[in-house]
Amino acid sequence: MSNKKDQEVQMSVNEVNRGNGFSPSSSRTASDHNTGPVVSSATVSTLPRNRKKTSIVWKEFINIPKDKNPDGRQRAKCKACGNIYLADSSINGTGSLRRHLKSCLKRKNNDVAQMLLGGGDGNVALKTKRIDADVVRDMITTLIVRHELPLVFVEYEEFRALISYLYPQFSPISRNTQMADILKLHTRESKRIKDFLSSFNGRMSLTTDLWTSVTTDSYISLTCHYIDTEWVLHKKLLKFCIMPPPHTGANICEIASNMLLDWGIEKKLFSITLDNAGANLCFIEHLKKSLVLKKALLCSGEFFHNRCCAHILNLIIQDGLKCIDESVHFVRSSVAYVKASQARKVKFLECCKQLDITSQKGLHGDVSTRWNSTYHMLDSAIVYQTAFQQLELVDKNFKVCPSNEDWKKIEHLCSFLKPFNDITELLSGSKYPTTNLYFHNVWKIHLSLLKTINQGEDYVKKMAQEMKKKFDKYWDSYSIILAIAVVFDPHYKLIFVRYAFDKIYSLDSTAMEKFNLVKSTLARLFEEYRCMEITEEERGFQSHAIEDNTVGDVLDWEELSMYESSTTIVIQDKSELDLYLEEPRINLIKHYDVLAFWKSQGSKYRDLSRMARDVLAIPVSTVASKSAFSAGGRVIDKYRSKLLPTNAEALICLRDWMFGVDFRRNFKLCKYTFFIR
Repeated sequence: MSNKKDQEVQMSVNEVNRGNGFSPSSSRTASDHNTGPVVSSATVSTLPRNRKKTSIVWKEFINIPKDKNPDGRQRAKCKACGNIYLADSSINGTGSLRRHLKSCLKRKNNDVAQMLLGGGDGNVALKTKRIDADVVRDMITTLIVRHELPLVFVEYEEFRALISYLYPQFSPISRNTQMADILKLHTRESKRIKDFLSSFNGRMSLTTDLWTSVTTDSYISLTCHYIDTEWVLHKKLLKFCIMPPPHTGANICEIASNMLLDWGIEKKLFSITLDNAGANLCFIEHLKKSLVLKKALLCSGEFFHNRCCAHILNLIIQDGLKCIDESVHFVRSSVAYVKASQARKVKFLECCKQLDITSQKGLHGDVSTRWNSTYHMLDSAIVYQTAFQQLELVDKNFKVCPSNEDWKKIEHLCSFLKPFNDITELLSGSKYPTTNLYFHNVWKIHLSLLKTINQGEDYVKKMAQEMKKKFDKYWDSYSIILAIAVVFDPHYKLIFVRYAFDKIYSLDSTAMEKFNLVKSTLARLFEEYRCMEITEEERGFQSHAIEDNTVGDVLDWEELSMYESSTTIVIQDKSELDLYLEEPRINLIKHYDVLAFWKSQGSKYRDLSRMARDVLAIPVSTVASKSAFSAGGRVIDKYRSKLLPTNAEALICLRDWMFGVDFRRNFKLCKYTFFIR
């Protein structure tokens, strides 16, 4: 028996030695040789198995060796809660450890503990994040709405392959299901906005306009503008829907009234801004009468209707461009000649290289219905004046090059039109208050026209005379409510209104009458606000510091200060309005944020700040509504002409609500679209 046992031990030794690179015949005792590994029979039973622990669970447990346990079995201790489990891999494995990680109360926010899955000891899978199918679909909806993607995007094979790779359990959806998700989101967001507007205590201003899509369907947009209790200006596209014919004032009024009732803001309106279309005049007359009967407007609707400043400015300049000088025709023909073929463009570029003209401005063509396209054409052509002259020398077919005298006229004309272009862009903003910028800039236009008529060159004077006729038709009264708005700008106040009218008094005999009208109307409107009830939310307004961050222009402050010191406006019974007007103006050249100023004065001027909040929210142009049509043209294009109107509305409104409108992008598309109707 003992010999048999010794043979078994020797066989075990041979196996171990074989694993170390020795054959059975090479095994020998230590007394035979002093080199080579020798394993005795006494150590065979205690050979350690040094297997590497590869399971991810060992990152969350502390290994307790066998020799530290009374029963000699291996255990593991949870790092979070301290619970101990058997972890003998040959008997228990790591299953009990994984089960504990999933239920450990102290590991709820631990990704490893919460999302550990798997089967056997060496086949453990780990999810890095729990994926919710509803969240995935919401993210796809957001992607489509924001980037105006087609609904068929969700059916693209590559997109489905990507989603399946990232989330194999996700069920592919069709374009109809995707549209249903968009409509659900639209319903949810519209309810949220409606609830907010119903609880809003201030007044709102509206802009609206009509548009015809590529499908010849007419759409009407309704945009709401307001300043919240934190003095942040907001713009919401409330409606973008089909406008059934006929497009009469009465029909537009009916559609708009239903929109206001649906959103619950009928009695919270301050003003509405429209362009000069004939149907709009009839529409506003019907709507105003209806709202006045319901006592929904301030001062019996005296300030309800405002004309689109950008549209009127277009009408004024279009009349002037009818008398345009022959020099402009030469420039237009020259630009058209160069852009007519690729060969001419190459030849023109060679002329620019020879003359070392490195401007990246490029040549711009113009469109007859877009006045500032003419300005941009002239402004860009001036840079390439010498290149045109060089082209005339090398190209015998080019015979419409302007002369040096013509170029001088063009430079003079551009300097005359530049302020009009700058004012158009400034007053077409929608992310900052424009009401307080209106009076100052319209006054500058008025003053420029009067000076040009009296002192300008003949070829510009005739143009200014035609523009002055249109100016008197639309802006003779300066729009009282928008003249009042400049009073709420602490840089200007009421003294600037008087200064502005005095400046043109010798040229316009009605100037002082206009000032007195603005002053009396301001007092009357403030009296209405003073009699209103104060809500708890408005009573709790807090003052905040003023931030330097506004959009505007800077006057000759020294001249205005000298005028202010020599002029006094007598005030007897002092109200909040009187106290505000008596305070010194903020006589700084540094630009500032007018909303931040009134945010800091809310507790000091309780009634006046409410009035300022409503007045400063008035948009002076309808660009905000026109920008919706720019988005509509991309959503309802020739490739998606069968998109249902309700679906189009959901897509366009959701993009405005969730991400706002990229104003700079849309302004490039719509800044020339103030067409004459």
